[in-house]
Amino acid sequence: MTDNTSSKDFDSLLDEFIKQQLEDTEDVLAEINDESSKKRRLSSDYDSSDEKNEITEEDEDNEDEEDDDDDEDDDDLTPLFQQPEVDSDEAQLKEEEKRLYNAYQELIKSVTNCAREHQIEVPEFYFSAADLLPRFRPYRTDNLKGDILSCWDILIAAEAEKLSKLPPNASDEQILDFAEKISAPNLQLSLISYVETLIEIDACENAYNLRKVKYQKYKIEKQLYEENQRLTEKKRLYIQAIRDRNFPVDADMLVKNFFKTSAKDPVNAEKILENNPATFAPIQVDKIPDRFFGLIKAGPEDGKIVNKKLGKFLIKLKK
Repeated sequence: MTDNTSSKDFDSLLDEFIKQQLEDTEDVLAEINDESSKKRRLSSDYDSSDEKNEITEEDEDNEDEEDDDDDEDDDDLTPLFQQPEVDSDEAQLKEEEKRLYNAYQELIKSVTNCAREHQIEVPEFYFSAADLLPRFRPYRTDNLKGDILSCWDILIAAEAEKLSKLPPNASDEQILDFAEKISAPNLQLSLISYVETLIEIDACENAYNLRKVKYQKYKIEKQLYEENQRLTEKKRLYIQAIRDRNFPVDADMLVKNFFKTSAKDPVNAEKILENNPATFAPIQVDKIPDRFFGLIKAGPEDGKIVNKKLGKFLIKLKK
């Protein structure tokens, strides 16, 4: 018996099963990713819509030079505008995690500027690139959430009057609309960076869920493959055992038809195999040795005897 047909059946079953398992999940993830992309584009639009109120990286570099040359009293602010060195952890970040960490750094920088502008003590922040290694995990975001809450404490302490005009439970779009209309650059950048951080958190969660689905798909494929291998080996052992006992029957056909029936009705298939295995493959009477030195040819009754012997043999074989 060749395994080509059963292999094709298995591959077809595997593809259909996985498709059913993953179809809904991947559709949902695609919708979420589309939504995240729209939000990211929206945030980017707001980020560049009001050049008068925005502090660009070029402006920050220019302020650096002016501070170095003309105002030694502001040396303590210089670190705020220097490009930080990329540490080894940050260098290892994947694309989604890198975007999240960059958005977080922009949030911390703008909130720190806002705190110093209003002479508010800056708390210690705990989130680091190491929290995103080797990949983002939703259950490892306590430091990130804690830092975001600390940022809001600073913003409320610094700009309580302005923030009081922000709608309760404001959506990302409402926060960006609000940020576009205010005239406080540090608060504006803080709000934009906050929304960008939320967007990147969503993106990382979506990527995590997609990786999880892919892993589950891999597990399903692996389990089905291993089960198919066990089944193939079991068939081979049955066939070989029947052949070793020289039963006059097509062992390949018998085993193939038994397992095919067993997949649909295992209880009934077992009974047939034990009581009347010829149902799965007829006894080849012409291959039954003649009796009495070839004087008596084998006939239907001999076939029935062989069928019973085969059934008893298969019962013992299963045990």
